[in-house]
Amino acid sequence: MAAPSKPLCTRDGPPHVALVVQTSMAYGRKILQGVARYARENGPWTFYFEPRSRQDPLPPWLASWDGDGIILGVTKSGGEFRPPRRLPMVNLDDQAGRPHIQSDHRAIGAVAAEHLLERGFKRFAFFGYPGFRWSAANYEGFAERVRREGWECRLYRGGQTASWGHQLPAWETEMETASRWIASLPKPLGLMACNDFRGIQALEACRRAGVSVPEEVAVIGADDETLACELANPPLSSVIPDCGAIGYQAAALLDRMMRGGRAPRTTLMIPPVGVAVRQSTEITAIEEPCVAEALRFIRAHACRGIRVDDVLDHVDVSRSKLQRLFREEIGRTIHETIARERIRRVEQLLIETNLGYEDIAERSGFTYLGYMSTVFRRATGVTPAAYRQQHARDRAPGSTP
Repeated sequence: MAAPSKPLCTRDGPPHVALVVQTSMAYGRKILQGVARYARENGPWTFYFEPRSRQDPLPPWLASWDGDGIILGVTKSGGEFRPPRRLPMVNLDDQAGRPHIQSDHRAIGAVAAEHLLERGFKRFAFFGYPGFRWSAANYEGFAERVRREGWECRLYRGGQTASWGHQLPAWETEMETASRWIASLPKPLGLMACNDFRGIQALEACRRAGVSVPEEVAVIGADDETLACELANPPLSSVIPDCGAIGYQAAALLDRMMRGGRAPRTTLMIPPVGVAVRQSTEITAIEEPCVAEALRFIRAHACRGIRVDDVLDHVDVSRSKLQRLFREEIGRTIHETIARERIRRVEQLLIETNLGYEDIAERSGFTYLGYMSTVFRRATGVTPAAYRQQHARDRAPGSTP
């Protein structure tokens, strides 16, 4: 019988672990949170790390670092890094080499497709980056899922090779090409972007093409970079990767390796946890162009006090016809749709700002505070004050359901 492996970590006190993971985006920070959770449960560990972006090369100190283990994220080098003294190292780099653990990028694409299929879309497209493995895997999962339903997926082929930081070498040229591509596609269309920053570019291309989102094109990204998604216009829906699980499993694997265990021969694929739904996909596929245009107009102007007659004047369709089409396509009247947009705005301002109630009423298209309160309570079952208080408790640190 072979003797058991000798633990590689022989230091007195907690093991010293280097974390070479980007901190400039939420994806990397959530991985680090997963590592921290494992260390709290099984440590303590002493960590060595520093702020990093995706563009940064490997830190020079790493080649001679005298520690006990390394967790290595995406590297700019494009080659396989060999740790000093054959230290245990968990590799998360899904762009170069073979990672030990990574997001299941095909599953991310499939989840995005499922989200759009549930909204009734029958036409699909993918807006990715050339030259990145994860982007190609997103596309494969997305296209495979929609093809299982009998639909095709158009692939954007006009992209230039992105730099490491995903900054395109010629933004205006790229947007011109992308906007022409989107304008040429049949509508309504469900479009997946390979990540949220590409999703923001897709939204800009739609704007330049004169295409409304989500009425004509529903756009979903990936990674749920919350700040980027909420800064987008409209706010961008996104597939949520389970970065915390990646970090936790990476730390667990490194712990085993520092105790003498072997690295696995296969990559552990971590599936996404779901979709963060925002305005860019909050719609069902609409075939009627006049309904799509009316919805676009309502979204843009509902909080300016418009009425049903303003919508009718904009789309130049008879009242009876447009009311019938609204009921058939979205199950609501034109008036109910305007009111819904105003209530959505009230909810947002109650949660995200400290504005007074009269200011909120004015900015949401209500002439009187009392009328806003009546409509809001009818729609949500609570007063604006109670709604704000409830969501303030939900956001409070350490709050429980």
